[in-house]
Amino acid sequence: MNELETSVRQTLSDPDEVRLSNYGPGVLLFYRILKKQRWMVAVTRRLDDEGFLITAYQTDAMKQGEVLWHR
Repeated sequence: MNELETSVRQTLSDPDEVRLSNYGPGVLLFYRILKKQRWMVAVTRRLDDEGFLITAYQTDAMKQGEVLWHR
């Protein structure tokens, strides 16, 4: 579990790509490459000048959404 927490923290602090989600205002998707065709994604939301983590998971495909930042 500690390894997953470390991976989520790295994804938020040093992402490879950040996208604006198509599912709601203020929802951002932070992606970090784990290995070829495998990413950690951290889903966040900004509400009333506060940001919080909604969920985080590993995936083999990025969700659609406007790319805000790319390494």
